[in-house]
Amino acid sequence: MRSKLVVVSMALLSAMVARAPVWAEDYPSRSVQVIVPQSPGGLGDIAVRVLAPELSASLGVPVVIENKPGAGGTVGMAEARRAAADGSTLALAAAGSFSINPHLQKNLPYDPLTNFEPVCRIGGAPSVLVVNPSLNVKSLPELLAKAKTDPVSFASGGNGTPSHLAQELLKARVKVQFLHVPYRGTSQAVTDTIGGHSQALFETAGPLLGAIRAGQLIALGVTSPNRLPALPNVPTFKELGIPDLDLLGWNGLVVPAGTPETIIARLSKACEHAVSAPEFLTFAKANGYVISYAPAAEFRDNIISQLKKWGELVRLSGVKPQ
Repeated sequence: MRSKLVVVSMALLSAMVARAPVWAEDYPSRSVQVIVPQSPGGLGDIAVRVLAPELSASLGVPVVIENKPGAGGTVGMAEARRAAADGSTLALAAAGSFSINPHLQKNLPYDPLTNFEPVCRIGGAPSVLVVNPSLNVKSLPELLAKAKTDPVSFASGGNGTPSHLAQELLKARVKVQFLHVPYRGTSQAVTDTIGGHSQALFETAGPLLGAIRAGQLIALGVTSPNRLPALPNVPTFKELGIPDLDLLGWNGLVVPAGTPETIIARLSKACEHAVSAPEFLTFAKANGYVISYAPAAEFRDNIISQLKKWGELVRLSGVKPQ
């Protein structure tokens, strides 16, 4: 009887092993969900929504966006970690959830390096340094000169956010103090800087473009390697003499750990096709988004390097993990 059970068990195991490659080759057989761990309307959310139709066309199934905001991306990423590792669920990884949260939260419910497999890097959004016109400065040297004699209030989307950390890096490089004013989110920080309640701000270009073009904010510099097509007259910080103020709030797609490599390769190829689509190129140009596709292996190296880079900025800021 025992030998019979062993034979049956071996037969079942052989069938499962034989079936696995076929199952991966049949992928996808149903719709694919992308968890976006932020509220609708953010730049990363919009980027994925622009990509979704092209991903769907490449995969041959619907691609559905599910917003799961909360706790700086923690809620959505924790849910994505628990999803089946079969390619039916992807998540939008970003600098906040993968590069910053591990240094700010002691009990983070996911590990970006062990709980997920990279699929592709999509690109990133640099920050733009803007000031309210009432400050009466039109260049970075003028801002720094003023800050040495009068306190300049610097808004941010909150302690430990990219907008705060960019500010801390600038302070460290130019040896000038600013008055940090943290808000509970980007929207109010931008609104109050436009209204003059705060004097300066680092933020991604998307939420600022309208105000810059209307003269409500003055752009002094951008944290990208090259000038943005959406703001061609705004110099990079490298041009301004601060070459290491090169910060991109990156985005990419990941899947739960254990997802078969064949599925990851299929998704990565679909991503490569999607980021080169005319619609996505138009979106990027209009919103100051820098496209920088990278396949899974290169993206993994990028995640590791960005985790270290942003960790150094968190330590520089003095924000303690909670």
